[in-house]
Amino acid sequence: MSDDDAVETGSSSRSDNVGGTLSLTSPTRRRRVAALVVVLALGVGGLASAQPQAPPEPPPRFDLTAQFTFLGTTGNSETSSLGLGAELAWRPDPWEHLAKAKFVRNETDDVLSARSFVALYRASRRLNERLSAYGQYDFQRDIFAGIEQRHIVEGGLSYLAIRQPRQRLRFDAGLGYLYENHPLDEHFDSMTISLGARYEADISATAKFTYEPRYLVTVSDAGAYRFEQEAALTAALTSLLSLKLSHSVRYSAQPPVGFKNTDTIAAVSLVAKIRRAQ
Repeated sequence: MSDDDAVETGSSSRSDNVGGTLSLTSPTRRRRVAALVVVLALGVGGLASAQPQAPPEPPPRFDLTAQFTFLGTTGNSETSSLGLGAELAWRPDPWEHLAKAKFVRNETDDVLSARSFVALYRASRRLNERLSAYGQYDFQRDIFAGIEQRHIVEGGLSYLAIRQPRQRLRFDAGLGYLYENHPLDEHFDSMTISLGARYEADISATAKFTYEPRYLVTVSDAGAYRFEQEAALTAALTSLLSLKLSHSVRYSAQPPVGFKNTDTIAAVSLVAKIRRAQ
């Protein structure tokens, strides 16, 4: 047998120690490679976990936001849309207070075609880094959707599932009571079960995306459930002013007689925000 034949037949046994091609046909070699992969994975994981992770910045102690929306057309038809909104957040540790209100009005050829007002107050107390207890009150008035007045009082728990520097995700679950007036002095009231969430993502240093869905089940009539959601993209123009694109959906499975199930609002707003740090 020639020297070349000896090298060829012995290459698979020596390739573990010589810089040749490593064969994985042998069980021993497979075990060695598997052990090497595990060691490398543990090493990389250890290095990654050893690297300092920047903790998310605490929210400011005080937030005040005001937004304004206006759209007008003239010519073959005259339409105008006006939207006003405000939001106030105050966070005296371990509490957080949130109050917000929004007003929308539409006119077509000098005839009022839509007008709604919604408001919310929420107080929450942090129990630990992830869990909070909250209580809130919702009010809505929208004659064009068949709602003269809607009142919802609710209490529950909130869990912060994701808390990272660039994204946050919160889940809510609560019990409450709903009272609603309809046209012609009709009314509806029921205990409620609600499930909600809020997702925030910092797309860049000047842009932010938020999404808030909420599902409300009425205990006395499960078929009369409600669903609401709002998606918004906010981009900073200056340190004070931002441009906000938003889309809201309100769905009622059993609206008052003569009214539709779904209302949507799409808006482009100018937002002014004042913040006070911790």
